[in-house]
Amino acid sequence: MAFGEEKHKKTKFEKITMVIIVLMVLATIAGLVFPAISALL
Repeated sequence: MAFGEEKHKKTKFEKITMVIIVLMVLATIAGLVFPAISALL
C-alpha cells in the first residue's frame, strides 16, 4: 500500500486484479515448491 491509497476506495476491477495477481503468485510459488519437496521426500 502506497501512501494516500487508503483515501480512495478500490473499484471492483482493482479488487479482481489484486485477487488474480495473488492467485498467480501463489500458483507460481506452489509450482516451484512442490517439485522441490517431492524431490526431497
